[in-house]
Amino acid sequence: MKNVILFLFVLLPLSANAIKWKVLGPCSDKPLFQGTYEADLKKSVGEISIEIFDKNKIPYVGVAAGFNSINNSAIGLDALEVVSDEVMRAYGWCYAVNGRMPKVMPDQVTPKNQEDTIAWFYGYSTNIQNEWTDYCVPGYQIKAAQFCEK
Repeated sequence: MKNVILFLFVLLPLSANAIKWKVLGPCSDKPLFQGTYEADLKKSVGEISIEIFDKNKIPYVGVAAGFNSINNSAIGLDALEVVSDEVMRAYGWCYAVNGRMPKVMPDQVTPKNQEDTIAWFYGYSTNIQNEWTDYCVPGYQIKAAQFCEK
């Protein structure tokens, strides 16, 4: 009996660990969706994200290599913000693992352990006079009028 109880205490912390995940929209740093998920650590962040979205019935358009839309977000021309004759912002989905943005697509990154955090956020890149000046800035930092009611 002691062995069974000891065995359960050893397994209990392992089963409590799970990847933390969240999806942040263009208007707030508060997640639209969030949770935990016991992930197969042999799978990529992209594959795990698809499993999470399917399990939680979060609509998306995309594949493990990246997402065009999450939660019915704007895509194509609707995802462009014309700020002026010389400035435009292009919006799309970016991701971070443990607060860092990998320089590769999500199908090329695997979580290290069940304590990792995957965050998807609707971000933008700015084009000024045909030159890209930034990359994957969280949209909620500026709350563009076309996506957020003011």
